[in-house]
Amino acid sequence: MKEILEQSNLQLAAGWKAFLWVLVVLGVLMFIIGLTTGAAERTWQAFLINTIFWGGIAQSGVILAVIWQITDAKWGRPFKRLAEAFSGFMPLAFGAFVFVLFGAHYLYEWVEHPMAVKAAYLNMGFFATRNVIGLAALLGMSIWFVRTSVRPDLGLAQRLIPSWGGTFSQRLLKGYGEHETEVVQLELRSRRLAPSLALMYAFIFTMVTYDYIMSLDQEWFSTLFGVFVIVGNLYSALALLLIIVALARRLPHLAEYMTLNRYHDLAKLTFAMALLYAYMAFTQYLVIWYSNLPEEAPYLVTRSIADTPWKPLFWALVVVLFIFPFLGLMARTVCRSPAIVAPIAAILLIGRWWADYLLVVPSIQDRHADPQFLFGAHEVLVTAGFAGAFFLCFFWFMGRVPVLPISDKHLCKSWHGH
Repeated sequence: MKEILEQSNLQLAAGWKAFLWVLVVLGVLMFIIGLTTGAAERTWQAFLINTIFWGGIAQSGVILAVIWQITDAKWGRPFKRLAEAFSGFMPLAFGAFVFVLFGAHYLYEWVEHPMAVKAAYLNMGFFATRNVIGLAALLGMSIWFVRTSVRPDLGLAQRLIPSWGGTFSQRLLKGYGEHETEVVQLELRSRRLAPSLALMYAFIFTMVTYDYIMSLDQEWFSTLFGVFVIVGNLYSALALLLIIVALARRLPHLAEYMTLNRYHDLAKLTFAMALLYAYMAFTQYLVIWYSNLPEEAPYLVTRSIADTPWKPLFWALVVVLFIFPFLGLMARTVCRSPAIVAPIAAILLIGRWWADYLLVVPSIQDRHADPQFLFGAHEVLVTAGFAGAFFLCFFWFMGRVPVLPISDKHLCKSWHGH
């Protein structure tokens, strides 16, 4: 374990860190330029897409760790810390969700023209209150879970290397008692926190998706929409994790724990999530068609059937997010090859961003007489800024905790061979 701590720490090289900061600066500048040059609606639109996309990934990383905790899954333990590192972006994601409120005038039609039947729910006072409180509670619960998870690893790391973790480790280990006792107590606490966090996430993020995405078109509603977005977030997080694990396996000793069998399992879980995501999307159509709900049909018709700018994108996403992973990740040989899976996962991650684009942009643009398919410097640079901030937060977290959950009793070098 000492060798892993010394040789396998995920540190970001100075050049890459500078590059990520450049992306952040470009994103901020593009946001300011967009607001001051008459493109405020488009700029806020790009900001909302990325808040939903990167914020969803950040929270879903924690939920993957929660799933592995609840199910007591041994195969996922080597990936647990990498998934929890997504939480490093959660405070910024919370700030981004709150900041969207300042652009609500440009995004949400109900701010100025509310529907009488929904006015009691869709009004800025109640909208801001419930989402700020809900997201703050979810953020606090997630940080509590991650803190509980990493404390025993930091305690063991400091026993092996006293200088490990610096001031960050010292703050988290304040009041830390005898290591063996703390491991037992913190494991018990994690087991209690995990189900509560899963339920809280399901409830609060469903509310967030209804408010931040579905209310863009205040006339449309779907009780399935929250589950659809949550599954999509997990899909994105798994795709990103496949890429990160493929790179992390190159570090000394990590391939002994992140074995090909385990990577295969991670790829198969992504495959299953792709099928579930496609099923959820199809179910939206099935319910509307079978129940004959004409008031809900325009939302889906606009994106997939009508002669609009969104139709080609919709069918492209059917190929990229369903057919492509269905064929690409079905073969066992492919799933056991990180060099092949990582590029596939990158395409899926890009496709998932476009899926969030398809949820947001048509609802805003269809209010205009001539709806536009908008993609250019605004979307690219704002997305680059969010991506830069996300990975800076990720590597900040990983630079302060062990890559592997070294105190976890389920962590082992191999599982049914390599």
